[in-house]
Amino acid sequence: KFPVEFGIPLLMAALVQVHSGSFVDWHHFALALIEAFAIESSFKKWMNLVGKPRPDWHARVATGDPAVMREGRTSYPSGHAAETFMTFGLLSLYLMAKLKLFTRQSQGHFAKVVLCLVPLGFAAFITMSRVAAYKHDFADVNAGMLIGLCSAFLAYLINYQNPLCHETAARPRTRPLPPAPTWLKQLLGADAETLSNASLAQDAPQVEQGIQDPLLGG
Repeated sequence: KFPVEFGIPLLMAALVQVHSGSFVDWHHFALALIEAFAIESSFKKWMNLVGKPRPDWHARVATGDPAVMREGRTSYPSGHAAETFMTFGLLSLYLMAKLKLFTRQSQGHFAKVVLCLVPLGFAAFITMSRVAAYKHDFADVNAGMLIGLCSAFLAYLINYQNPLCHETAARPRTRPLPPAPTWLKQLLGADAETLSNASLAQDAPQVEQGIQDPLLGG
């Protein structure tokens, strides 16, 4: 499932870069995907420690296999729902920002809305397949969906501006470099002032303005 859940969003983000030519943008999207997965996995694993029987629990007990029965007590929340809504929810936010869905009206606006909702529709299809397969009930998948969407939105805000209200939401955030350690200064033979100025330069406003994205018209 991981090649689908992670491969499709990364590929879509890479296709956007064919037009914009910004590796920094793709790097931030990949970083947001990893951070969202870390947040989502942490919540899911801790909640799974409590345990809740799957709908097919009695069939698992009949097998007599301890591993099958142990896995049968990890129904709440649904991992498939959490992971798919995390990855494809993040992709939807990325497309919303790139298309300026909430910050600029344009022709074909409804078509853009549909395009941005396609990843969420795919995630919903995968999620409901788990209910149909008798692996989860609706409470399991609803909880997984909530965890996935919240993880995606938080990770997006770490790396980008708010796509719901910020004109430059598609531009990746800049992160200042930390001050150079003393041992590195001595190794390079550079004085402290030179290296400090190089680090402080990362905080300058022009760095943020220097990121050009053709999709934003900037």
